[in-house]
Amino acid sequence: MEREAKRAGLAARLALAPLEKRLPITVETTAFRVTQEALTNVIRHARAQVVDIELGTNGTLQLVVRDDGQGFDVGAARRRAALGASLGLISMQERVALAGGDMKIDSAPGRGTSIRVRLPLTTGTDASSSGDGF
Repeated sequence: MEREAKRAGLAARLALAPLEKRLPITVETTAFRVTQEALTNVIRHARAQVVDIELGTNGTLQLVVRDDGQGFDVGAARRRAALGASLGLISMQERVALAGGDMKIDSAPGRGTSIRVRLPLTTGTDASSSGDGF
């Protein structure tokens, strides 16, 4: 990540909480792929100076990717994605949903973007999440 951020002229800041044990592979893979896609979007579209990545657990895995870039209209981007114009947002949303989690995108033109993901740390029927959490 640092190499990609440096190449793009970004300052990357990480805040990683220690984990008690290794995460389920589905959770690890989903968090990695969502982070990868979010960073790709920051590099390609955001015109950001700084990207922050936070990862922690509190009954669920909580991932936040936030940038100080130009932001975008989330509704318009989702409409374009539904028409096949951009698959990045849909791909992130689908990955998170398949892992039993939820994802929220907060952005607006001129104020950067924050992507918040919550993934269950368990599998099976007890993987559902409750409450908003963000």
